[in-house]
Amino acid sequence: MAEWKKLNPAQLEAVEKIYGPLLVLAGPGTGKTQLLSARVAEILQKTDVDARNILCLTFTESGAQNMRERLRNLIGDSAYDVTISTYHSFGSDIIKNYSEYFQNIATERSDDLRMERPIDELTQIQIVESIINALPFDSLLLSARYYVRHVVSTISDLKQHLISPDKLRKLANNNLDQIDKAQKLIDDIVNSAGGISNKKADKLAQYQSLLNGLSDLKGNLIELATAKLSEAWDKASEVNSPSPLRAWKDEWMPKDENDHFTLTDPDRSRKMLELANVYESYEQELRKRAAYDFDDMILRAIDGLKNNKELLFNLQERYQFILLDEFQDTNPSQFELVKRIADHEVHEGKPNIMAVGDDDQAIFAFQGANVGNMKDFLNAFNDVHVINLTENYRSHRDILHVARNISEQIEDRLHSKLDDKIDKILTASSANLPDNASIERQEFGAEASEYSWIADKINQLIKSGTKPSEIAVLAPRHKILENLVPFLRNIEIPLSYEKRENILEAEIVKGMRLNALLLEALIDNDTAKINEYFPLVLSLPYWQIEPLHIWSINWEMARQKDATNWPELALKNPKLKNAVNFYLMLSASAVTDPLELTLDKLAGTIPVENASGCHYAPLKEYYFAPDKRAENPLKYYEAISHLSVIRAHLRDHQASSEKQLSLQDFLNFFEMYESADTPLINSHPIAQSIHAVQLMTAYKAKGLEFDHVFIAQAHDDIWGSGSRGGSNKLSLPPNLQQIRYVNTSDDERRRLFFVAITRARHGLYISSHTTKDNGKVNLPLKYLNESGGKSAVLPEANQTINSVDLNPQNLAKDIETLWQAGQIFLPADFRALLANRLKTYQMSPTHLNTFIDMERAGPESFLVQTLLKFPQAPSPSGEYGTAIHNTLEWYQNSLNSGSKPKLNEVLKRYDIELDRRYLSKTDRDQARGKGQASLQKYLDSRTDMFKNPAKTEVNFYSEGVALGDARLSGKIDRLEIDDKSKTVRIADYKTGKPLKKWGSDMKSLKYAQQLYMYKILVEHSHTWRDYKVESARLEFVEPDNHATGSVLQPLYLDFNDQEEAKLKTLIQAVWTLIQSLDFPDISSYDKSAKGVKAFIDYLSKSET
Repeated sequence: MAEWKKLNPAQLEAVEKIYGPLLVLAGPGTGKTQLLSARVAEILQKTDVDARNILCLTFTESGAQNMRERLRNLIGDSAYDVTISTYHSFGSDIIKNYSEYFQNIATERSDDLRMERPIDELTQIQIVESIINALPFDSLLLSARYYVRHVVSTISDLKQHLISPDKLRKLANNNLDQIDKAQKLIDDIVNSAGGISNKKADKLAQYQSLLNGLSDLKGNLIELATAKLSEAWDKASEVNSPSPLRAWKDEWMPKDENDHFTLTDPDRSRKMLELANVYESYEQELRKRAAYDFDDMILRAIDGLKNNKELLFNLQERYQFILLDEFQDTNPSQFELVKRIADHEVHEGKPNIMAVGDDDQAIFAFQGANVGNMKDFLNAFNDVHVINLTENYRSHRDILHVARNISEQIEDRLHSKLDDKIDKILTASSANLPDNASIERQEFGAEASEYSWIADKINQLIKSGTKPSEIAVLAPRHKILENLVPFLRNIEIPLSYEKRENILEAEIVKGMRLNALLLEALIDNDTAKINEYFPLVLSLPYWQIEPLHIWSINWEMARQKDATNWPELALKNPKLKNAVNFYLMLSASAVTDPLELTLDKLAGTIPVENASGCHYAPLKEYYFAPDKRAENPLKYYEAISHLSVIRAHLRDHQASSEKQLSLQDFLNFFEMYESADTPLINSHPIAQSIHAVQLMTAYKAKGLEFDHVFIAQAHDDIWGSGSRGGSNKLSLPPNLQQIRYVNTSDDERRRLFFVAITRARHGLYISSHTTKDNGKVNLPLKYLNESGGKSAVLPEANQTINSVDLNPQNLAKDIETLWQAGQIFLPADFRALLANRLKTYQMSPTHLNTFIDMERAGPESFLVQTLLKFPQAPSPSGEYGTAIHNTLEWYQNSLNSGSKPKLNEVLKRYDIELDRRYLSKTDRDQARGKGQASLQKYLDSRTDMFKNPAKTEVNFYSEGVALGDARLSGKIDRLEIDDKSKTVRIADYKTGKPLKKWGSDMKSLKYAQQLYMYKILVEHSHTWRDYKVESARLEFVEPDNHATGSVLQPLYLDFNDQEEAKLKTLIQAVWTLIQSLDFPDISSYDKSAKGVKAFIDYLSKSET
């Protein structure tokens, strides 16, 4: 096979050694992605296992997608049978696919133990804050109410490291016992002598006595203190100075309230006892709510494997070969999940598992990653074989020279601890690089000068023929990159970077908040606030009201001493009347409407209605009309993105809530983020071209490579030991500190710098500036080992530090450019902005129907609602339908697991589902009665159907369905599969008015198109590609005459090859238009079924 010919001996060994545990140390550019795919192919070729018996785990969805695509190119459609997943998705899938092991089938909410509701960060903070506020007045943790977010973060750290409340409680009690044991020793040696002696000989004798005495005591806290003291003793002997011993004392022997030395601060362990109680109460509250947090997706899966041998054996039997990518980035809970699946007794401690990673690239400790897992892998299994990949196919030998000089400064390296010593020196093995690398070290006087040089150098590279997309500027912080933007913009260099901003400060979001404040004041009839907020709201740009009209009311209010009502005066002004009436009408409905409905009305998505007609807010038209997109694509894109993020967070918050969110909850949402001192960050791409210079953090650049890499601001406080991350105010005892990322390790920073350097193929440019804006001097990055104007880590020919002083005129110009950072609006290419979405986009039946729906703006509606995800509240009928669908899914799954729920259980289940939907009280009450009556009649009439097993809510996202270039997906309500005859029957549940027969109306057209596309999904899927769709039908859940009628028989669709061929042509035509962002003008078509058919004919002809 051609792929095997590309492998070097070490890679080939890793591919062919498929049995037993294997750890592959894969340095940057050594071809690990190729290795992973080739190994899967080798397993399938050399063993009798199926692709479904292979499990591949990685860290990002994009990583999983890339792995599957590469594997598909190697082994074909069997790639879709291999489980390729992120760790969290895999844990979630275990719970979902084996739900019978994770639930008590219960219908009462208080008894519902299933993990059904993800909890958002804001709700986590609310729960923990309420627990802390209930602590007694003398609690050591009561002050934590001022830093609740830090407590939440610590609970997450504990979960990731598999420390339960009971384990934490035990650790804290053991610590206090050990502190008591050590106290007598410290009293005898130190406190009785009045402290540590100032005389060197006596001082050394005290430390020696402490070391000897502590060595005789037991307990992991004491043992850790002893080990650290022993290290300090050896260091003191080496440097002939007691300074290391003094540093140990400062860390390990603080003074208590009696001015006595003690072993560690006992209050830290006492706080852990109280934290254990808070943690336990938090877990109890989650169970009460049937909720889970992000870490629970892994932990609950582990619990399921612990407590259910049948589940464990099923998964162990299924996954006989396991591959772990980026293993250095795993945390202990993720590794524990893997170990349990791998540890089948038949393997005798030698499972078929391969972990690929590089401890030198372990840069995600802030996300809970534990590089120690690589060492633990060696101890977790027997006879672990280690393979070291050192042939680098990316970088020039001079780039690797720099990388080596950085990596050798890393103190904690795995290969140095192995019994069989190995060499991790990378060798340049690419034949496609220039003879000479371009390596420069530049230093400037001012920050602005550094940015100016970077921009000019990039411009030179582009003019000399380098593609802009092959140039990257890397930094550890986004702010550094954003400061470079105006310099590149001024010389018209296309750029791409990920913009991060607190959207609570964005204009459109602040405007929505101001609207909500006005509505709240109107609802409360708070005249003072009404008078304050009305002029502010009507001054928002989208109302396009001249300030003179607003000020005239303010002046009138000031002149008329008895005038107290601003809107009353404003209603007399024709320019203000409509806007004022809009808010007065909306305040009446906002009292009972679900929050999302009110937000839709404020956004102008739906109107406020009264006897005089429909009244729309102008926000949507002002920001999101098609001409606005053409005028400023970036502003258009960002505004939709901000609203989408706000709405997504509100929905997460709603999912965690026991009640329907209200306008007050929306305002509280802002206040909670502010009181928690937590920004609401929206990260989104800014792309001026598909071929643009890449500005990104070194973290984001992991796994990527470029011809030329610029490393900006090579200072100690940016890349080195002077840099500081956010600290957690909840201090941990020393034997628990390993669970928390504190950003204080030089090794962590050296690894990040190593990652940045190794992104470069043959161009590396390291720059810095000597003076901060405040006049202070920047300390040089010590990892570069610079002195005498040279950088010793660089190749000899490139070691000179080029100090550049620009003339005052140029410096003034550069400083002015730097001031523009954060304020400049970039012209952007709309296709480039959507490039990532288009790359991963899959078309569903709903998307296709939206695209051709003339009544609802067709292609434009698809772009705004589907592709850009403009937020909009779900309709009451849609929410009612979802509650019915979820209930029927639950009912069928219960039957599949051998338990038949009684009717009253089904109806209670429906009530639970309904209470979780976005409905007003009126709509919910109507839906409750209608749904219960419908379900009762439907289940009674379809008894025979439910006797047969069926798959429910089948998701085709990972099935690799393709029709030409078009990638398809969708969910089918019900599949009835006959494996013997290899046939499939499709059923689609429908609520609303039943369709008695197929016609030429719009509803018939959409329903038929949907069923045809379901047929295509099934027959083109990997799982059922050899099956034939025997039939497809609509299942109408509601009676034909409301509650009094009877349930209609299913409506079957007779498939026609010619119609199916037409639909396939249409799908490919629409796909082409979507990918090119070419949306046809539909103004000439009737807004009817006739117009839709004419539009479909036009699209189909354009494809042929």
